[in-house]
Amino acid sequence: MKQTLKKLLGETVLQPVRNLRLQLRSVPYRLGSAVECPICGSTYKDFMPFRYRKSAYCPTCKSLERHRYIYLSLRDRLGFYAPPRKKVLHFAPDICLIPSIKACPDIEYVTADYMTSFTDSITIRPDYVMSIDDIQFSDASFDVVIAIGILVMVPDDTKAMREVLRVLKPGGYAIFHDPINLQQPHTFSDATLSAEEKKKLYHGHDQRWYYGADYADRLRAQGFLVEDDNYVQRIDYKRFGVTPTEKIYIAQKPASKV
Repeated sequence: MKQTLKKLLGETVLQPVRNLRLQLRSVPYRLGSAVECPICGSTYKDFMPFRYRKSAYCPTCKSLERHRYIYLSLRDRLGFYAPPRKKVLHFAPDICLIPSIKACPDIEYVTADYMTSFTDSITIRPDYVMSIDDIQFSDASFDVVIAIGILVMVPDDTKAMREVLRVLKPGGYAIFHDPINLQQPHTFSDATLSAEEKKKLYHGHDQRWYYGADYADRLRAQGFLVEDDNYVQRIDYKRFGVTPTEKIYIAQKPASKV
């Protein structure tokens, strides 16, 4: 039924309808100020549910928990929005982060994605269609690479890590974030799992990797310098709707690496 409607009406008609429906559904959540989205500044009684999570989604800028944490980390921990000028490659561009990045005069911004799936509730269509495991840019082209929920999707995640390392300038860094079970010691992937088994395990049928506590070590094995992340304990994570165990992985290319 959804596919039929898309064909009959087209995306230009359906998108405003979806947005209107979202705003109407969000009205009860706007009657309060217990939580705040740091990206757009909106306050709510609570964040809206998203898929299997009860309090996750900002209906104004369309951010999720991970986006709000990454934004705070970029802004307050990494000085991402401040000089010097930097060139940034963002895979599967997150709609909530785009306005602040594009508004920054010190950032040259490029977006890319392979478009194997497309969720218009949180992402937009990219500038370039390409996979993170085959990046069509020259060596040492970017100061920062942002890859949120990307490695978990690719067949060979170590190849993707090496590609990101290749296109980073020496001293540049990548922001990685993927679903991780820190209670699971080792990462694994099982191509024999059915779509239903994957959905039960990963909460999504198209994910290929089940990451464990060795996630940072897998990045280090490809040549990155990776620091442990405990920044979430230094912010008001309850007010900002961030999971208290949230982690991002800041993977730096060594300055001596060419």
